Amino acid sequence: MSTNRPAHAKKAEIVAEIVSKIQSAQGVAIAEYKHLTVEQMSNLRRQALKQGIEVKVYKDSLVRRAVEELNLTELNEYLTQQNVFVFSNDDAIGAAKLVANFAKENEALKLKAGVYEGAAMDTAAIMEVATLPSKEDLYSMFASSLLYPLRQVMAVINAVADTKQD
Repeated sequence: MSTNRPAHAKKAEIVAEIVSKIQSAQGVAIAEYKHLTVEQMSNLRRQALKQGIEVKVYKDSLVRRAVEELNLTELNEYLTQQNVFVFSNDDAIGAAKLVANFAKENEALKLKAGVYEGAAMDTAAIMEVATLPSKEDLYSMFASSLLYPLRQVMAVINAVADTKQD
């Protein structure tokens, strides 16, 4: 793209910003927000802010250029209608999980596609990613699985101690 005109230079900057955001993000979700109200969109942004997730709206044509630079052209078919792009820098499933949970209460928001671990994901795959437990949930499951055998040993020791006292 020629950058000798100011409008072209601005578009090139935006494309570079999108490329940078996709590269640095752990997870990206693309959702259609066509019939969301301003209040609903504000609620989505508030929830995202609480989780350290960024919500941006870009022109699909500029995102197309960015995904072509990143060789993620599988996403082009999802870059239609009015899309919101959700970037999670801390948690790979955070963006998809946020959109999926928000869409349960607001049917006007539709999770369409995303990027997970650097790979483009279609609607079914990104919905599956959204159902995965978070890191914190996995840590608590792991800790609980470590504690369970100890509880069993303690129960046996207590039972043996009780029978010896009788």
